[in-house]
Amino acid sequence: MLSDDYAIWRKFIHGANLRLDEYKNLCNAIINKKYSSIMLAMIIARIYYRPLNANEIYKVVQAFVETGSTLEFRGKYIVDKHSIGGVPGNKVSLIVVPIVAAAGLKIPKTSTKSITTIGTAERMSIFAPVDLTADEIIEVVEKTNGCIASCDKLNLAPVDDILLNIQSEIQLNPASLMIASILAKKKAMGIRYLVLDIPQGRGTKVKTMKEAIALANKFLIVANRLGLMLRCAITYGDQPVGHTVGVALEAREALETLEGGRPSTSLIEKSTGLAGILLEMSGITENGQNLARSLLESGKALKKFREIIESQGGNPNVKADDIPVGPYTAEVYAQVDGYITQIDNQCIVEIARRAGAPHDIGAGVVIPYKGGRYVRRGDTILRIYSSNEARLDDALHFAEENAPIIIEGALRKVVSLH
Repeated sequence: MLSDDYAIWRKFIHGANLRLDEYKNLCNAIINKKYSSIMLAMIIARIYYRPLNANEIYKVVQAFVETGSTLEFRGKYIVDKHSIGGVPGNKVSLIVVPIVAAAGLKIPKTSTKSITTIGTAERMSIFAPVDLTADEIIEVVEKTNGCIASCDKLNLAPVDDILLNIQSEIQLNPASLMIASILAKKKAMGIRYLVLDIPQGRGTKVKTMKEAIALANKFLIVANRLGLMLRCAITYGDQPVGHTVGVALEAREALETLEGGRPSTSLIEKSTGLAGILLEMSGITENGQNLARSLLESGKALKKFREIIESQGGNPNVKADDIPVGPYTAEVYAQVDGYITQIDNQCIVEIARRAGAPHDIGAGVVIPYKGGRYVRRGDTILRIYSSNEARLDDALHFAEENAPIIIEGALRKVVSLH
C-alpha cells in the first residue's frame, strides 16, 4: 500500500489537478525530506513539461505561504520591486529601494539566490550584512522605510527554497513555478503593491514581446486572486543594464549613480521608471518617474541609502572608490571602426563567470560602450577583472574567441586551410 506522501507525489507527477490541502501535504512532505532529490527533480520536470494553469499556481502559492513564516509591517503602502532575472548587470534594486523609501513608502526588499545571474542580496552584501532575521528587518524598515536583505533566515515559503536548489542543479526554470515562487515570497513578506520587471530580448528568459505579455497576464491573474496589487513592466533586455557585471563592480556602479557621478543612462532610466510606477500606484504622484528622478538628483535617495546601510550594520560613509575590485585586469579592443550593434548577454555572463564571479566578488566585466555607440579601432570595448591570473586568462581567451560585442562591418573570424 502506498504511503499518503508517495500517493500525492505520484498523483501530481501523473498530471492530476491537486486540491489545496493536497498541495499543502505535498509541501510538508518536501519540508520534512520525505522525497529524494530525484523525486524533487521529477516534480520540477513535470511542471516544466506540463505547466500549471493560473488556478493551480494560485493553490501552490497558498500552500507555499501557509507552510512557512510570514511578516507584517505597519502601514498601508507596503511595496516592492522584483525582477524575473535573466539580464546581466541588473543592479536596479540598489537604486529603486532608496528612492521609494525616500518618498515615504515602506519597501522591505528581500532577495533569494539568483539561478541565472547575480542576486540583489549579493550586491547589497558589499555595503552591509544582508542575512537579517525577521525582527531585524522589521526594525530596519520601521526606522528607514526600506531594507535590502536576504531571505535565508526568514523561512518564507521554504518549499520554494528547496526547489530552487534543485532547479539550479538541473538547469530547469519552469515559468509557472517561477510565478508561484515570486508571488509566494511577496505574499509572505506582507507586500501589497508590487512592480514586476520582465526583461525581454535576446539572451533573456523571455525572448519575444508576445511571450512577455503572456507571462505578465498570468502573473496578473494570480496576483489579483491573492489580493496583491501588481503592475508588470516589460523592459529592454537586449544588453546588460548599466556598464558593469560582477558583484563589487555592480555595487560600485550603483553607488556612483546615487552619488551623481558617471551616470549610466540605461540604469537611471530603468531605476526611475520602475520606482515611478510604485510612486504612482501609491497615489503619491501622477508622474512617478519625474518624482523618482528628482529624489535621485537631489541626493535624497543617496542619503536614504546611507541610512539603510547604517541600520543594517554597514559603513554609511562608504564611497564608490572604496569598493575593491579584482587586482588583475585584461582588455578586449575594437578591431575596426564602427557602431556597436549587439552585445551578447549570455557571453558576457560567461566571461564574468570564468573570471570568477560571483564567488570572487571582485571579478567581472566593465563594458565602456553600449549598443549604438561609435568606437574606433583600438578602443577598449571590454575590461575584465579577476582576483586570479589563471581565471583572468581563461576569461580573456573566451572573450577573444566568442566576440561578445559585435561592431558593424567587423569580421568575426577568418578560417583557412593554410
